[in-house]
Amino acid sequence: MGRLVFSVGVLGASLVAAIVCSLALAWGVGEVAGYRRSLEYRPFEAKWFYGVYAACVVGAAVLVWFVPDLVSLNIAAQVLNAFLLPLVIGFLVALAVKALPEPLRLRGFYLFQYFTLDSLKHRDL
Repeated sequence: MGRLVFSVGVLGASLVAAIVCSLALAWGVGEVAGYRRSLEYRPFEAKWFYGVYAACVVGAAVLVWFVPDLVSLNIAAQVLNAFLLPLVIGFLVALAVKALPEPLRLRGFYLFQYFTLDSLKHRDL
C-alpha cells in the first residue's frame, strides 16, 4: 500500500512539474518574441503561446517515449541542471542589481554578502 501511495504522489508531482515547466517556457518565449502570453487568453486569441506549450509537452512526451533508459535520461537532465544553474543565478543577480526599482536593488553590504557567501560555498570545488 505504501508503494502505491508513494507512486501516485511521485506521478502527481511530475505532472505538476511538467505543466509548470512547459508553461514557463511558453511564457518566456512569448516574452522574448512579444506575442500574447497568458492563460487568460483563449487558445485562438494566443495561438503562439498555446502552440509553444503544446510543442513542449509533445516534444517531452516523444523524448520520454523513445529513450530506452529513463534513469540515464533523468541523470542527464540533472547534470544539465547543475551546469546551467550558475548561469541562471548570475542572471538573477544581474537583474537584482540593475532591473529592480532603486530602493530594492541588491547593492552595498547585501551584494558583498552574497558574493562572499557564494565564494565560500564554491571554495571546495
